[in-house]
Amino acid sequence: MADQTLVAKPFNIRLPAWAVDYINRRSTERGTTKTQVVVEALSCLRANDVQGLMRLGYEEMREINSRMAEEGIAASTECIPG
Repeated sequence: MADQTLVAKPFNIRLPAWAVDYINRRSTERGTTKTQVVVEALSCLRANDVQGLMRLGYEEMREINSRMAEEGIAASTECIPG
């Protein structure tokens, strides 16, 4: 986390009151900065996005692999003498 702090850039945003309250409470409870709380939340969101993309990729590959396996089985049965 320290590496990210070294390259941190200022960024101003407006948040609803509940979000500001949560960030303040969480940073106090954990003894961290508000920036660290926001970075942790964004890292979690990014990880969820990556997991979703990977899930979609695996689903696509499952279909492709099934088709390839079926085609391979069909091709091999043509070669086996009956």
